[in-house]
Amino acid sequence: MKAQERQKGNILLVDDTPDNLRLLSSILTERGYAVRKARSGQIALTSVKTALPDLILLDINMPEMDGYEVCSKLKASEQTRDVPVIFISALSEVMDKIKAFAVGGIDYITKPFQTEEVIARVENQLTIARQRLSLQERTAQLEKEIKARQQAEEEIRLLLTMAQAISTATDFDTALEVILQQVCQTTDWIYGEAWIPTTDTSALICSPRWYCQREKIDPTLVDAIARFREYSEVLTFYPGEEIPGKVWSTRQSACVNDFNEMEDALLRLELATQCDLKAAFGVPIVPMGNIQQPEEQGSYLLSSQSPVLAVLVFFALSSSSDDKRLCELVSVVAAQSGTVLQQKKVQAEMKALFAAMTDTVVVRDVSGRCLNVIPTNTMNLYKPATETIGRKVHETLPEAEADLILQAILEAVSTQKTVEIEYSLPIGGKDICFAETISPLSSETAILVARDITERKQAQSDLQKEQEKSEQLLLNILPEAMVERLKENPGAIAEHFHEVTILFADIVGFTLLSARISPTELVNLLNEIFSKFDELTEKHGLEKIKTIGDAYMVVGGLPVPKENSAEAIADMALDMQAAIDQFQMKCSEKLQIRIGINTGAVVAGVIGMKKFIYDLWGDAVNVASRMESSGIPGKIQVTSATYEKLKNRYKFEKRGKISVKGRGEMITYWLVAKSLPK
Repeated sequence: MKAQERQKGNILLVDDTPDNLRLLSSILTERGYAVRKARSGQIALTSVKTALPDLILLDINMPEMDGYEVCSKLKASEQTRDVPVIFISALSEVMDKIKAFAVGGIDYITKPFQTEEVIARVENQLTIARQRLSLQERTAQLEKEIKARQQAEEEIRLLLTMAQAISTATDFDTALEVILQQVCQTTDWIYGEAWIPTTDTSALICSPRWYCQREKIDPTLVDAIARFREYSEVLTFYPGEEIPGKVWSTRQSACVNDFNEMEDALLRLELATQCDLKAAFGVPIVPMGNIQQPEEQGSYLLSSQSPVLAVLVFFALSSSSDDKRLCELVSVVAAQSGTVLQQKKVQAEMKALFAAMTDTVVVRDVSGRCLNVIPTNTMNLYKPATETIGRKVHETLPEAEADLILQAILEAVSTQKTVEIEYSLPIGGKDICFAETISPLSSETAILVARDITERKQAQSDLQKEQEKSEQLLLNILPEAMVERLKENPGAIAEHFHEVTILFADIVGFTLLSARISPTELVNLLNEIFSKFDELTEKHGLEKIKTIGDAYMVVGGLPVPKENSAEAIADMALDMQAAIDQFQMKCSEKLQIRIGINTGAVVAGVIGMKKFIYDLWGDAVNVASRMESSGIPGKIQVTSATYEKLKNRYKFEKRGKISVKGRGEMITYWLVAKSLPK
């Protein structure tokens, strides 16, 4: 049973009548739900904070704190505002139901209730809650996957840019300067320096190449770092001394977030602290394949067969949570740079890098002719490499894609800057999407690196579809104009409308019908009727506000003012009567509809931050509701205000004076039909 309870859900019953609690608890427990009970609103609020339920069944008439106040407090709390609340009450007036929905209820069950109706509504709301949670989790997962893929692509792009810059450097010192500059600009580390082993490999001396991001620091710090640099230039470090010596001796990267933890015999780190430098990172440059520990434990002399070519040290003004990833990335860059001093290993190093990638690398000249192909992923080749080398891009690719690539090559070579493009090619019976980075190699050639981004594009497409589903759900709840305004400025929206026409309709006989047919049949019939009403609302350009049980509310003239909105409501009412007659013949059930209409001023808008609902308030709304409740089944009762708007185009019968709750005596009319044109 425990597994079943977890699957069904946990329900909190709130009612001051013990018999009601026992009955509901018995019904729900038998259906596999875990049930908790509270005999007052205060107990319920305390219980919810202790353990959050999946759903709350809430009575209205309770001492000290009624159900409306309990629901309002639940919706005002960040912790409990998303818990669905179903009101279950003996109050059956329309305004009672309207108030229940206004304070945040999602459904309303009238006592005495049918067991199957309670179960059906509970299961329906729990299903909606689970679907909403699943949609949110799926959307979050897609966003996470896209972010991870984009980050991976950014890192690959940095590696390729760095490899190109280092490979085009004229000498070792220039290559070191390129590395220092690129790393500092990528990581926002402020200062970078290089240390070079002496000829006899006994000590490290300061390289003349260094880099400082002067534009990102205070001018006074620029002068302080310049003095720090002058002091460093005259120093020599032996294996194990300070950051350069430690990295050199261990051949391992080192991250230092507290300078006090490291021996500072030459007082250089103390001077760094005076420059507001707080953290440092050191990385060795070692020829690929020669990163290894010293042969003898405790020996600081390095083998001349596998020297450390240089030690790079970077300083930052502060440490951050992203430093670990940046340090790993810079370590990879440093490992690649070892090939700069060993030209014979350059091609082997680059091939090893490309072999670890899934990108396709092509070298082309400004005419688009292919000079070389390094197909790390042969599955993504449009044509075999043998058919591509020596041929121009228009000879091997579709015209549109060839034009795009050639234009990008010309731009990259002419500006000596990297250009990025995206395109797709039909390969293996499906469209493969590529993001291609085109970087200049010389004034006549460029290297093109194409990455397969099909999965990322698909993920973005899936995310877009999920977002469209979410937006469609919102459009099913709110008018399109309100949705657009909420996107621009989330929060309460309220507008005054000088004249709108409101229609309330109630299906007479539906309550009796619910006692004779199953809850499922009842809900299906109500859904069929209301779906037809929705079609009529769309047809007449009106705005459906809500349904309350078997009642339907629609308005004309908002959220966008509409001419002849009263006529549209009148046509809607007549069509609703006709639709009910058709349903009555179809299902052989005695169904009638009672309709009330009023015209007047209202305030309409959206309130709250979650579970939005577009609603309207004002005396005109209350009067329209009274026109329905005081009407006669099969009749359309309208106020004098509406009659004056329609009397020249529709047929009416004067009902006369009637007593309207809260308004006294009013003269009303029956809308009979639309007048035939003369």
